[in-house]
Amino acid sequence: MKPNLKTMKFFKIFLLCMATSMLFGNATAQERIDVGAELWIEPSQSETEVENWVKTMAESKMRSARAFLMWNYIETAPKAYDFHLYDALFRAAEKYGVEIEATLFCTHAPVFYCKKYGYSSQRHVLYYSKEIKALSDDFVRECVVRYRDSKALGSWWILNEARSFKAHDPYTVEFTQNWLRNKYGTIEALNKEWITDFSSFEEIKFDDNWTSTRAFIWNSANRDWIDISRDILTHTFAEITKTVRKYDQKTPVTSNPADFFGSLDRYDLASLRGVFDIFGASMHAAWQLQMMPRDKYAYSTAGICEILRAHAPNNHFWVGEMQAGNNIFSGRTPICPERNDLAQWVWSSIGTGARKVIYWSANYRRQSGEAGEWGIFGFKGEDTDRSIVTKEINEVIEKNQDFFKASKPELSNITLILSPETQRMLRHIRTDYVGVRETEPNSQVYTTFHWFEALAERGYQPQMRYFSDYEWEKRGEGDVVIVANAFAVPSSVVPRMVEFVKRGGKVILEGLVGFYNENEVCTSLGQFDLEPLVGGVYEDIRYRETPQYFNIEGVGELLGHAWHPILRATSPTARVIGKGAEGAVALHNKLGKGEVYWIAPSVSMSQLSKGESEELAHLANVLLSEHLTKQPFRFAGHASGALLRVLRNGNEYVTIITNNLRTPCSLKLVAPKDMTATPIFGSAKLGKSGKLTLGDRETLVLRWK
Repeated sequence: MKPNLKTMKFFKIFLLCMATSMLFGNATAQERIDVGAELWIEPSQSETEVENWVKTMAESKMRSARAFLMWNYIETAPKAYDFHLYDALFRAAEKYGVEIEATLFCTHAPVFYCKKYGYSSQRHVLYYSKEIKALSDDFVRECVVRYRDSKALGSWWILNEARSFKAHDPYTVEFTQNWLRNKYGTIEALNKEWITDFSSFEEIKFDDNWTSTRAFIWNSANRDWIDISRDILTHTFAEITKTVRKYDQKTPVTSNPADFFGSLDRYDLASLRGVFDIFGASMHAAWQLQMMPRDKYAYSTAGICEILRAHAPNNHFWVGEMQAGNNIFSGRTPICPERNDLAQWVWSSIGTGARKVIYWSANYRRQSGEAGEWGIFGFKGEDTDRSIVTKEINEVIEKNQDFFKASKPELSNITLILSPETQRMLRHIRTDYVGVRETEPNSQVYTTFHWFEALAERGYQPQMRYFSDYEWEKRGEGDVVIVANAFAVPSSVVPRMVEFVKRGGKVILEGLVGFYNENEVCTSLGQFDLEPLVGGVYEDIRYRETPQYFNIEGVGELLGHAWHPILRATSPTARVIGKGAEGAVALHNKLGKGEVYWIAPSVSMSQLSKGESEELAHLANVLLSEHLTKQPFRFAGHASGALLRVLRNGNEYVTIITNNLRTPCSLKLVAPKDMTATPIFGSAKLGKSGKLTLGDRETLVLRWK
């Protein structure tokens, strides 16, 4: 467990071997697209009940059932395992043709191994100690060996929504001390960086100062702690996967991180590509989609799918959990999806490339938290509007499997950049909610998704990528990158961006981009990091209680946000293209074959605060219209509330058009003139000229030949 230099070297070799094994097909990713659900199994159930739930799912064409293999339910006494309900599950799944996504819930030990697990049925935490980790390996072996040859086994799911751990648990303490030893080498080097006076690494234990947001707390310990939090999660995923692979080399491995919006800096997606065969994530309306208003959840769903698809190995991803029923008593916001909601969210996911959608859940917990909530069927297994529409979706996919099986999203070359560095910085300096209220830790995510919405309402198909994980060296001519309100830009990325532009790439910077680097250093006070890219510098930033209007060449008048930046061009290749009441606010710079637009006022933040998108969509379309016209499908104009997803298989397409709003949405779809459309889902009628009106949260799916 100790991440010393030897162990870390082995860890890197292990990840490389895992990635190599996937390339050679030892763990093949699932290709059949379908919509399934969690089948919740607990000790109070009977084998008959388990079989009946599998049968009910199969009758609704739900061919994927996720199930938790709960360590503390199955190991009833030391080394005594009771698998009878899970044996019944696999027998029923084989009988009715259902695939089991088996979740190894293997870090919550039975209470007889550790009293800390008392009074709790499940906790989303990592290992308590290396002794618990060794016992967990035994449990994983028992599960994998027992079910690895079952025809019903679809995948091994590592943990559930894993992202938390206890800072003072022995496993965490030892990992932390060794991580710091590997980074700093000597305790003197750490003390100098942290402004501390430890006598040895063994003395270091978690301190509240590591996460404090008090003014003038030095940020080095905070920065390291976030990296440690990310790396212990990656390490744990890799350790469990390594145990699985000892006994099963062919079944795909996956997981379902949660809260991508609020945890960008907690997941190392690049490293996880060497662990998982398939990426997944939880996307509950009541928990994870709330960064957008209730009537725009399809944008949130599609956006998370874009993040997963862009970073997943071979672009293989699925939706790990999607809310299927009511949450009257749990969740941040009470909601019960209706058939139009589920159709919209499911089709938006599939249209973004998801190979599977898993609901939470098919049946219900009986007692305690979530009892009687979240299920897609009625309490006695009756059909609901939600199960009926799910059956309809699965029937459409099944009927058109010749298209969907090998389909891929038709993407544009426009990429929106997410900045974990900004979230980290704002979490550290803004958690007390001082200063401009909108610059909260998730503000860069919010405004980036507002760009996604604005582009979607014209029919663009943008991608999403983390700053450091964008393939700067492989991209250039014809590619566009949009960076909104990334207050912190990693210094190491800037030279890569410069070369990207020189090869013909286009970069659009909007908002106070690059005011800091990843270490919370305000680089404007010295050599401004972004100057080689933008051809200018910040001269001043002023606050105005009333947002200021400014003018951009070729765009017109736009409304900025609370800050009023003043820029100065310093390069002969840069020129002023935008002015406000107090000076230059936007520059255009030519570099090699490419160009950079630097628009320092934040249109996206002003639009987001007003709940509007038209001005942002107008700005985007002026700068990007040449890319829109190259798409096979698009909207003829701005379609408020609309979302277009496009799948392609050879010379055929499927378009998915949804209306996020509860009011009608009218639009005109531009399509290739030599293609004809056949509706495969939905009742809306597409006119010969491409005119279409969608009602309350309505979805229309068309197959084009």
